[in-house]
Amino acid sequence: IFLERPAAADIARNIAGSPGREGVSLFAQGDDYLVSVAYTGKKATDAATFDSQEAVVSRASWLAVRSANFNWLLDASLSHVFKLADTAAGSDSPNSFSFSNGPELAVDSTRTVNTGAIDAKAVTEWGFETAATYGPVYAQGGYFHFDVTRRTPLPDPDFSGWYALATWSLTGESRRYDPATASFRGLKPLHPLGTDGGFGAFEAVTRFSRIDLDYQPLLAAGAGGVKGGVQNVWTLGLNWYPTGGLRFALDYDNIQVNHINAPASDISASAIALRSQISF
Repeated sequence: IFLERPAAADIARNIAGSPGREGVSLFAQGDDYLVSVAYTGKKATDAATFDSQEAVVSRASWLAVRSANFNWLLDASLSHVFKLADTAAGSDSPNSFSFSNGPELAVDSTRTVNTGAIDAKAVTEWGFETAATYGPVYAQGGYFHFDVTRRTPLPDPDFSGWYALATWSLTGESRRYDPATASFRGLKPLHPLGTDGGFGAFEAVTRFSRIDLDYQPLLAAGAGGVKGGVQNVWTLGLNWYPTGGLRFALDYDNIQVNHINAPASDISASAIALRSQISF
């Protein structure tokens, strides 16, 4: 719907389930449900390590309400990294994990919030999402929680994030439910550009996203504090679908990033971006 995923959802998927990972999965699905469990390893693009990360990724989705005008989807996810990649040889190799993300407008590799490396032996993520359609109106929201189990006696940090979005098809289209992915598809114009009187589909969109990567930030790092930063992003946009496989997206982002006791690293910015997309 937007140029980038919300930060919390992007961090959650990258822990153990992002595209391009080695893994194997089992799933079951029907018209109204999808349940999947996967065992995953490292990303295909990861640098060589002494051993790969090992994790379990799971998801359960249920279309709780299905009708001609109203559909409501519930979704839960759980990921657990039970073995982090070794960074050195030997039985007592140091292991670390970090959480980071950008401003939800990717033009380079900038990370506006970043915990840095946390000495860890396990990482767990759980989250809940929901989505609904009512005619031309679509709404979606989600909450994600992240727990780190340290190898040292320091307190185990935890982080969280959430988002909420809404869209309105100005030309009357409705998002269709896809049982193969347990999600709602993009708009398909009722009157594509080039047909008699057709101009495609227009969609107004808005989203608020928050990610909090601080854990007891007033404590020094040696005492267990993590100063990853807090980021809030408001997004307003307009999507134009001239045909079913073509989209132009115009987004305005208001980005606010705060780092406690480090105001020089704070960000208050606005950005406007236009992208085109062809899908197959």
